[in-house]
Amino acid sequence: MSNEAKSGNGGQGEADKYFRLIAENLTDMIALVDITGRRLYCTPNYSFLGDPEKMTGTDSFIDIHPEDKERIKGIFFETVRSGIGQSTQYRLLLKDGSVRHIQSQGIAVKAPDGKVEKVIIVSRDITEAKDAAEKQKALEMQLFQADKLNSLGKTISGVAHELNNPLTGIMGFCQLLLRDEAIQENSRHREDIDTIFREAERCQKIVRNLTTFARKHKPEKTFIGLNGLLEDSLRLQQHQLDLHNITVTKELEPDLPKTMADFHQLQQVLMNLIGNAQDAMGQQTAKKLLAIKTRKIGGFIRVELADSGPGIPADCLGNIFEPFFTTKEPGKGTGLGLSISFGIIAGHGGRIWAENIPGGGARFSIELPIAEEPAPGDKKTAGAEPAALKGQRVLIIDDEQCVMDVTVRILRTLNLSPDTARDSETARKKIASGNYDAVVCDYRLPGQNGLDLFKWAKNLKPELEKRWIFISGSSGGEELSTTGRPVLAKPFSFEALQEALGEVLK
Repeated sequence: MSNEAKSGNGGQGEADKYFRLIAENLTDMIALVDITGRRLYCTPNYSFLGDPEKMTGTDSFIDIHPEDKERIKGIFFETVRSGIGQSTQYRLLLKDGSVRHIQSQGIAVKAPDGKVEKVIIVSRDITEAKDAAEKQKALEMQLFQADKLNSLGKTISGVAHELNNPLTGIMGFCQLLLRDEAIQENSRHREDIDTIFREAERCQKIVRNLTTFARKHKPEKTFIGLNGLLEDSLRLQQHQLDLHNITVTKELEPDLPKTMADFHQLQQVLMNLIGNAQDAMGQQTAKKLLAIKTRKIGGFIRVELADSGPGIPADCLGNIFEPFFTTKEPGKGTGLGLSISFGIIAGHGGRIWAENIPGGGARFSIELPIAEEPAPGDKKTAGAEPAALKGQRVLIIDDEQCVMDVTVRILRTLNLSPDTARDSETARKKIASGNYDAVVCDYRLPGQNGLDLFKWAKNLKPELEKRWIFISGSSGGEELSTTGRPVLAKPFSFEALQEALGEVLK
């Protein structure tokens, strides 16, 4: 062989060496396959599928996820036929059952006659990038949902306030009538008034549910464990679960940290989710499963409830926490359960979300912050009996005539002496010039809210601080709770007002 030939062959060998060196040090994976899809060469970064040296001669489609395999085969053989490579995404199913997301670009290698004889496949593992993008999208959706629900909550709070004022009058006058001797002696009228009162109570419960969604009532939190709360909730639902042939599996983390929460509100959330799972599995003939899991994740406790039902329609996932939105048949649900649950969890500093499970079913997840056990405090000692209510002067401050009228009637029934003010300016004048044994004040007032009026009054007359009772139609609950004064939510009962007055008039 001539020196020229030797030199040429040596140059080609050197080039092959460098090309191989480049290919094997790229972050992208490179495979050369024949026109049937059989591997001829794989770079070392294919090692997560096995030994690249031993992969020569194997079928390149064998590791593709079954759900993606036929689609990828179609794209590959179209490249072989047309000579035009395509870019696509698909999943690889690893031997340990895990899944990797791959982005690949096919490049056709043609013979001198123009026919495709091989295909180069340049691939990149995009699993982490895809996971990050999905998490970002989920976070953006949660923020959007929270913002949308927060705006809706403000609207609902205003509506609730407007409804609570007439309800206070309706329920208050019903209670006064039911105490009237003439009504007590007339069974038909008594029954009619009692019916009006009970129907007004139904309206009150709906309004309270709406204000819970709007997160306007501060929960009464205690230090509780969620495992025990879940067990209690399941016991309450056990008969219904058995009746519907639902098998419950539990994976409750031992020594799960505790949280500060309102027991009854959280139980309401869990009962609602368990009931929804039961309804979702409804008439299905396959085995019905409800899997419940608790665990600690960072500074939070997570509760997961997964059912084996049909899942949530994709176009409904973004709306299920909105008030009055329901996928149930007419008459089967109010559409308030999940919106109330959202408000309760948000009011506890946590979050709640839903997702469909691959293969079927839906999973609802709740996260609540871990709390340290509060230091034991002195228990309240039992106080003396409330002072007798007789003749004490009480100032009522409320701009709603109906609320004013019924409160005046209740005070007179209690042998108290009422005075009234319908705005903050009138109230300031009366407080400055008169002496009152108690003040019953609405939070929302024309000119100045009840909290600001309270701060002004206690600076002017410090003794009024302990004599003040707030009433509220829906808003201001958290602000008012910081004052340490009683707060009566409208519509309040005769007995609740009597008890509050008895406390401040001791």
